[in-house]
This record gives sequence, C-alpha cells and structure tokens, in this order.
Amino acid sequence: MAADMKVLRVFNNNVVLAQSAHGEVILTGRGLGFHTRPGDTVDRASIAQTYVPTDGRDPDHLGALIAGLPFEYLELLTAAGMEVGLNEATLSSPTTMMALADHVHFAVQRLHSGLAIEYPLLAEVTTLYPDEYRIAVQLLAHLNDAFVSRGSQPLPEAEAIALTLHLVTAGFASGDLSFTYTMTGVLQQLISTVEASHGVTLDTTSVSVGRFITHLRYLFVRIRQREQLDADHTVIADAIAATHPEAFHTAQTLATILELRLGATLSGDEIAYLALHIGRMVEAVCVAHHHTTRRKDTTMITRTATIGSSVGLHARPAALFVQAVEDTGYEITIALDGEEAVDADSVLEVMTLGAGHGDVVTLACEDEAAAGALDELVALLERDLDQE
Repeated sequence: MAADMKVLRVFNNNVVLAQSAHGEVILTGRGLGFHTRPGDTVDRASIAQTYVPTDGRDPDHLGALIAGLPFEYLELLTAAGMEVGLNEATLSSPTTMMALADHVHFAVQRLHSGLAIEYPLLAEVTTLYPDEYRIAVQLLAHLNDAFVSRGSQPLPEAEAIALTLHLVTAGFASGDLSFTYTMTGVLQQLISTVEASHGVTLDTTSVSVGRFITHLRYLFVRIRQREQLDADHTVIADAIAATHPEAFHTAQTLATILELRLGATLSGDEIAYLALHIGRMVEAVCVAHHHTTRRKDTTMITRTATIGSSVGLHARPAALFVQAVEDTGYEITIALDGEEAVDADSVLEVMTLGAGHGDVVTLACEDEAAAGALDELVALLERDLDQE
C-alpha cells in the first residue's frame, strides 16, 4: 500500500504541492485543493496527474506556473495523451505538459479572435519526426473531439505541426523549443549536404535514411548534454576512413557544419559513425537503382543463416564473411529480419546491419548457379568466426 502524501502548499482548487516518498511532487485534480490546508493528507482519489520536477527545477515555481494555466486544457491534454499512448515520462513532465497546455490555450484564443498563423515546417516535420507527428495528429483529433462535443470550434489541422515540435522538445532535458527549431534546420542542411556531395536523392522514408535521422537526433542530445562517444582516436575510425574515404570526407564536412551551428567539435568516433550511415545511405540508393533495372523474370536464390559469432557480424567476423563473398564471384545481398537487403561484399554494409549473435539473416543471389556458394556462406556465418 502506497504511503500517504502530505500537502505542502495549495496553489488553487486544482493544484497542490505535496510530499511523496520520493520527494516533492505537483499534483493536479479537479477540486484537489478545495478546502485543503498544508499538512492535510492528500485525497488520492482526486489526483488526476502527478508531475515530478527534474533537473533541480524549483517545485514551487513549477507549481505556480501550472496553477496559472486554464485547468481544463491541462485536463484535456492529460486525457488525450493517455488515449494516444504518450509515455509516462512525457505525461508526468511539468515542462512538456505546461508547454502543450499553454500552446493549446493560445491556439484557442487565436481561433476565437480570427487570427490565423502559418506553420511553414510541414515537410520538415513529417520527414524528420514521423513518429511524433503521428502522435500529434492523434492528439489534436482527440482535443478537437472534446472541443466539438462542448460546442466549440475545432483547432486547425496545422496545429499538429506545433504540437509535434513540443513533443520533440520533450526529448531534451532543457525543454527549450528554440533548440528544436535549430535542430530541424540543421537536420535539413545535413541531409542536403549528403545529397549534394554524392549526387544522390535520398528517400526519407527508407530504412537507411530513417536510421541516419535517428542517429542525428541522438547525436543532438549527446551534444546538448556534452556526452559524445569516445573522443580518443580509434581503430574503427581509421578503418572507415580507409575503406570509405568519400563517406568519411562527407562526415567531416557535416562535423564542420555542426561545429559552426552548435558550437560542438565532434569526436573521432562520432565522425566515424556518421560516415557509416552516410555510406550506407548512398550505397542503398545505388542498390535500389540496380534493383529497378533488373529483368522482371529474374528468380532469386535465397538462404537463411543464424549468426554464430559471439560478437555478431562485426569487425573480424564481418571481414571474413565479406572476403568469402568476394571469393564466390557472385553478386550476393544480405538482409536482417526482413529489412532492406544490402550488398554482402561491402564491409560497411555488413557491419551497419547490426546483426548480433543469434540473429537470422537472409542471403540472396540472382544466379541459380550460386546455390552451392550460398550454402557455404551459411555454414560460415553459423560458426563462431570471432574465435577463428
């Protein structure tokens, strides 16, 4: 049974500051603070949401800010957030929920005043933040259902863009929306630079580009928190620079852009991993182009293998496998768990698959004469190559 919480401060009828077993928390609920005094036991049945201050934020200040918001919007957002599956970390974040409630409040005021606002970032938001945009669209739909049921006007569909940016900002401890705007612009600049450097058009819906964008977003978080990957000179950086010099050169260009835009100097490992993703994206474009030019009556020969190497298909095992593929003389592809196939004679492609011990991969070749070679490669993959 949970221990009782004591009221520390009453902000208004719906918001109180309380002492929990884990520290001070801000509690909201309709009528929660009505006829309540400091020292009283909190009526748990009346609690709608618990907000946990983080990063040393002042609970009293946050509580006062929350109390200053129209409670109905906070209540609507909490209910809608639960309906669309917002995680508990977001729902209990006072910074995020205040930002969302504040935005909805002013969006409703603008609507009533007949003021329209344009959000020019639709293409960027849907491309760079598809998961957050999907949730934002659902969140807006739930809010509008509630507004319409009360006889109010629904908010414009474009408000989903602003809600998306707030959800993205929730991933940063600072809750600084301006940094999200900066990140959005820099992401677009980095993708355009890769396209210009390699003369390709990247498909932003592809797996490889999606992974690149996800990697960049986590890189932004590491930069923001000053926690980059290993700053020392590593073997993997040397290997990538030697085997994929063009991708590595582009990665260095991106590092220069990031230093100019964000004031952060990337470590050798960060540049190396950027190069891995760049190489994979560019090679994926070439593979896709090759696949579209194949004869439609081509029959693919396929085999599946379970990775036996204790370290997965990385480093030495990857190098041994790629050498074996090259020795067959056939054009062979490899895919992990139904994802897009990549060239099996590329160490870069094979390593960035991320195949671990016990994962199942599929080998494929157009040449029926390659059946025996594929069987030999399967046997190779199922050995513990790291011990050989």
